[in-house]
Amino acid sequence: MKTRLTFTWLVVSWFAGQSAMASTFDILKTDKYGKMENASRSICLTNDMGPMIEEDEDFQELGTPIGQMRGKSMFGGDTARCTGTLISNDLFLTARHCLAPCEEITVAFNFHGDKSQEEVFECAEVVEKGGPTNEDDYAILRLKGKPGVNWGFYPPASEEVQSSQELMMIHHPAGKPMQVSWEECAVQQTKGKMLHHRCDTEPGSSGSGILSRSLDYYDIRILGVHTLGGCRTTGQDSSNSGPMMSHLLSLSPTLSELSKKHRK
Repeated sequence: MKTRLTFTWLVVSWFAGQSAMASTFDILKTDKYGKMENASRSICLTNDMGPMIEEDEDFQELGTPIGQMRGKSMFGGDTARCTGTLISNDLFLTARHCLAPCEEITVAFNFHGDKSQEEVFECAEVVEKGGPTNEDDYAILRLKGKPGVNWGFYPPASEEVQSSQELMMIHHPAGKPMQVSWEECAVQQTKGKMLHHRCDTEPGSSGSGILSRSLDYYDIRILGVHTLGGCRTTGQDSSNSGPMMSHLLSLSPTLSELSKKHRK
């Protein structure tokens, strides 16, 4: 029982010997002095993201399974920030391109700006990681200390994504304290194995669960993993995206088992 409740950069290749993924990653990267690097945003028309701490207490409860992942980027060795979601008491779902060596990864929960209130857990092991393509960009970490006992978790969805379905994303864009994307946050289309959405993000949002929209904690499911920016501040045809959960279930024994266990 739960008791408490993109600085983007260009990547030429995943790493030596592997295929290139798309050039735009929604990941926050800082230099050795902690200064954030300049990069493009991924806002869909107007920026509708808002600080979670400004929401009422019941709404803030919805953000407790969301953590900020901190580590060293495999692309440059400097500090990087992503987001992820607890999917069980000790398992944390994020994006593969966010991975660093397990011993260099920590995940902070309840990060609302006051570091004295956050709770930080170390990585115990990388349980699963997808392949080097956009469609397979996911990873599951096991965290020490079972954070889900206090912070709760969201199961992977067993149902298919619906056209124009309303969504929400709770994340740490640009390394900020927890933000929520709600207004105008919806499915744009599903294409192949990817879910294209119009939820505002910034670098640092990568790895966030693309969540079914609900004000009831127990109804929320993870419909996909946000991995790619792409929205523009003009026009209606652009989108952000990530692999759909229905595809990830076919890749991941862990996600498949959890989905069946928590089927509505």
